[in-house]
Amino acid sequence: MTQALLNRTDPGEPVDVAVIRAGDPGSDLDAEPDAARQTKVLWIWRIWLGLGVLYCLVQAFATSTSPIGGLMTTLLPVIFSGGIAAGVWLNRPTPKWPWLFLAGAGLITIVGYGFYFAGAAHIAMPIFMTIYPVEAAALLFIVRSASWRQDRAGMLDALMISVGLGLACWLLVITPLMRMHSQMLGDVYAALFPFGDVLLLGVLIRFFTSMGQRNAAFWQISASLVLQASTHIFGLVMLVLAVDGPDASALSSFAPFLMAGAAMHPSMRILTGRPLRPVSDMSPRRVMLVNLACLAAPALLLAQGVLQGGRVDWVAAGIGSILLFVLLTLRMVDLVGQVQDKARQLDAVAHIDALTTLPNRRAWDLELERRIAAARRHGTPVVVAIIDLDYFKRYNDEFGHQGGDELLTSAAAAWKGQLRPEDLLARYGGEEFGAIFDHAKLGDADRIIERLQSVTPLGQTFSAGAAQWNGTETAEELLARADTALYAAKRAGRDRVFVSATR
Repeated sequence: MTQALLNRTDPGEPVDVAVIRAGDPGSDLDAEPDAARQTKVLWIWRIWLGLGVLYCLVQAFATSTSPIGGLMTTLLPVIFSGGIAAGVWLNRPTPKWPWLFLAGAGLITIVGYGFYFAGAAHIAMPIFMTIYPVEAAALLFIVRSASWRQDRAGMLDALMISVGLGLACWLLVITPLMRMHSQMLGDVYAALFPFGDVLLLGVLIRFFTSMGQRNAAFWQISASLVLQASTHIFGLVMLVLAVDGPDASALSSFAPFLMAGAAMHPSMRILTGRPLRPVSDMSPRRVMLVNLACLAAPALLLAQGVLQGGRVDWVAAGIGSILLFVLLTLRMVDLVGQVQDKARQLDAVAHIDALTTLPNRRAWDLELERRIAAARRHGTPVVVAIIDLDYFKRYNDEFGHQGGDELLTSAAAAWKGQLRPEDLLARYGGEEFGAIFDHAKLGDADRIIERLQSVTPLGQTFSAGAAQWNGTETAEELLARADTALYAAKRAGRDRVFVSATR
């Protein structure tokens, strides 16, 4: 952290480094705007949204066929791109490029208008269709939520729900529209636009299947996506039902103002600087939502048959069912993997000593039984040793529990480095450690223990007792002999190694 930041912060006052890092890297973590600048930016944001409301009110009173209404509709992509660019200039997020990429969606719309007004509608319509994937990708990059590796569960849930929504749009909106207007190229493309809205709703669902910032910029983006998709689909549903509903174009025009308003709000810097975090728990609401999405194919097929006189699109329903089944299978595989990971973690916690990270007493007992069984099968020797740090209580009283913990961890690390790959060192309890020397006799074990004595840290020593398995005794009997040898070493003055003669 820079000295300038320390000078600006009261002693003892916590500083959110993530917020500072979200600033301009050229300022060396020193780009946090002062209160006056933030107040100024907030006033600009309020004025922007106020102008957006005024713009939509004027558009509501001007028909779309009038020169004013047509001009206002054409200016929207310019306003969208210009507002986002202004927000990037005001707030200086890191990185800037996802927001500028989002502004590019408006520029694509302007290009599409150019071809459309030039009479090349067959070129303009495909250009308009590319706006949706560009906007979706930009939003995913803005909130850094496109990582399959970090949150497979969230991505799969969002995909399942999106496939269900897409299937609903196809069976209940797009199919009847294409049957009604299949001879008109523009209407066919217009019928396909709901897929773009479903894509954006899928992005919104992705936001809510993970944990992250829920600040003003986030809620403006969410409101913009919902407003854009709902007004578009509402107009198409009115067309399918042949009902003269209210014109929602003015309301839809507020969506670009909201999206650009998100870029103008100061919270956009934090939104860009902090990625979404995966949600590990499968909540009941999430389970219900995913199950409803998986039931979408048969339910929608029945609904289409009822609403459209028995005419059903079984091909689309079949493809949707296959996609949902594949996604659900992948989700189940992911859940099984999560359960297995947690089981391995719990197993590791149950068998690892938290302080020294060595195997604990439970792991030691299991491993000793296993190695004695292997030695019995193959006729190989095995030696067990109990190591006890000398005068540990005195050391603990003198240097405190923290000093005692440091001695235990340092000794464990130093001793572990002197063992062979087949040897096992475990924390037996307190200041006692256990060692299993596989394929070794007492002489081999003594040489290894001597190496351990030479690397014992902090000027400390230990006493040890060792015993070689006699070929018939149990693990408890072997440990009892090693323990007897240890206490003999202690009675002899400590800093010694005693071995138990094989019975």
